[in-house]
Amino acid sequence: FYVINYLELGKSWEEVQLEDDRELLDHQEDDWSDWEERPDSAVCLFCEKQAETIEKLCVHMEDAHEFDLLKIKSELGLNFYQQVKLVNFIRRQIHQCKCYGCHVKFKSKAELRTHMEEAKHTSLLPERKTWDQPEYYFPTYENDTLLCTLSDSESDLTAQEQNGNITIISEDISKLHALKQSSILNQLLLHESLKN
Repeated sequence: FYVINYLELGKSWEEVQLEDDRELLDHQEDDWSDWEERPDSAVCLFCEKQAETIEKLCVHMEDAHEFDLLKIKSELGLNFYQQVKLVNFIRRQIHQCKCYGCHVKFKSKAELRTHMEEAKHTSLLPERKTWDQPEYYFPTYENDTLLCTLSDSESDLTAQEQNGNITIISEDISKLHALKQSSILNQLLLHESLKN
């Protein structure tokens, strides 16, 4: 299909196939010797400090803000996606100048940072159901390098299995009308509307 439909105008596919492609290969030797890879820097969750590795960033967050991401990961048994949601939750709260420990809103990030460090709220995470939400799959900041450097190891799988995560099986849609009446989504919507 491609050869027949995207030929040069005025040439048949037989003529294109007979052409000598050696001259095209000669131009593929581009010189990349002057290209230097700049290391991406991950930014702290609480301030503007940048580090080239997650290890250095974790040391900074532990020393400066008393927040140990690796310890939290192991204590809560967080898999990769839960780490992403936790980081995005914290980033969003800090961006909105809101303390996630006591839910107080501040006028500036500096005031928030001072409050969180004095009140020891940086390590006071809310309940898992607060931050373990699908909305936190989306990063607060575009190209957040910290998200790219989070650990996705074999131990994540065992931690997920230890937490007893539930396997989700889709509902049978062959009887759509009955499904609409008995769907768990209807029950959840009803429960949410009664709460509000």
